[in-house]
Amino acid sequence: MYCAGPDFAAPGRNDRATWSVVAAVLSAGVRYDGYDSCGCGRDRKFRPRTRAELRARREYAARHELPLADALSRRDPWRASPR
Repeated sequence: MYCAGPDFAAPGRNDRATWSVVAAVLSAGVRYDGYDSCGCGRDRKFRPRTRAELRARREYAARHELPLADALSRRDPWRASPR
């Protein structure tokens, strides 16, 4: 069992595709919380929701030799900023 974070919204019970994305995000060490790293702000962070978004971020992380957690946290992995 994982602590997914306070902003986690569970997909439907039979939605296996989305559950596989959730499992990949959590296994990479990324939580569903909206706190900034400094703890001062509360802003909803991006997390992939579809297999296509997950696949694109995995390919980006492998191509640019980044940790998977960093690529999963980026709304658009091809931008320099993690937002």
